[in-house]
Amino acid sequence: MPLFAVTITWDSVSQLLVTGVINGTAYGLLGVGFALILGVSGRFHFAYSFTYALAGYGAFWAYARVGLPFGLAAVFGVAVCVVAGVTIERVGYRTLAHQAGGSALLAIFVASLGIGIAGENLLRLTFSSANQQLDGPSGFRTVLHWGPTSFRWVDVWQVLSAVVLVIALTALLRYTVLGRSIKATRGNPELARIIGINPDTIYLICFAVGSLLAGVAAFWFGLKYSVAADMGFKPVIYAFVVGFLAGTARAPARIFIVGVLLSVVEQLSSIFLEIRWTQLVVFVILVIYLGSLSINWSRVFAMIRNPAALWGRARVDDDEEEEEELWKSGTSTPVSL
Repeated sequence: MPLFAVTITWDSVSQLLVTGVINGTAYGLLGVGFALILGVSGRFHFAYSFTYALAGYGAFWAYARVGLPFGLAAVFGVAVCVVAGVTIERVGYRTLAHQAGGSALLAIFVASLGIGIAGENLLRLTFSSANQQLDGPSGFRTVLHWGPTSFRWVDVWQVLSAVVLVIALTALLRYTVLGRSIKATRGNPELARIIGINPDTIYLICFAVGSLLAGVAAFWFGLKYSVAADMGFKPVIYAFVVGFLAGTARAPARIFIVGVLLSVVEQLSSIFLEIRWTQLVVFVILVIYLGSLSINWSRVFAMIRNPAALWGRARVDDDEEEEEELWKSGTSTPVSL
């Protein structure tokens, strides 16, 4: 029997590719925001999941409960996410960092876990545990066809908004004074303070930008599916994976592309695996990447190019060890010149 009894057609592969790109723009956007916060401030912002969910609930409350126009409700949800992220940094993380000193990283990580769990339960108490449907204009759910693939207008807007935001952030970091200040703070916060840059202010700005990206991703997710208190858990895990695979100090465009590629690989793996196992592929890739960091690749390539030299060196090492053992046992004396 074949190992993989599957039927692969171009129609199915092309649909998986399109779905992978669409989902990947969300992964990439979250990865960019998470990497910006972690890379500049050094805060492991696990409460990112709470601010993500808060954006969805903010848009839902403004649109379904208050009756604001759809566009204003979307802006309100994203604004709530930004305010929450900045508040967590200003009131929570900064205070802990000043008090904890050398153990600030662990203290902030534990605090972020607590904020995320408490925030999720607060949302359940406020809006109930049931998923809430964010009903937008019906045009967003219109199905479009491109060859053998299909998607909806909401997917198009999600991709376009993600690309525009990443391009805008890339331009900000490369061409503006603020961008150079962010890079300087990321490189050396103390040196940046000496030349007149306030790292605390830069941290707040990074939290605001990262929360903005999360809020936009959360809004499109809520519109496509539904709003739930735990909707941010899986996205923040993907943001963590994307940020570490791409590198938290890398350019936003590179992190974004890594997110898209990771999603495409995840979708294509469903050809051979059940859907419930495709998420495991993402973590396998992360483990392989982290394991590869400990390998001396220059030595591996040298072994491949000249295995005989390596074997000769190994024999010399064995002879030296044997001579040392004989000398210790008294059966041989070292020769001195």
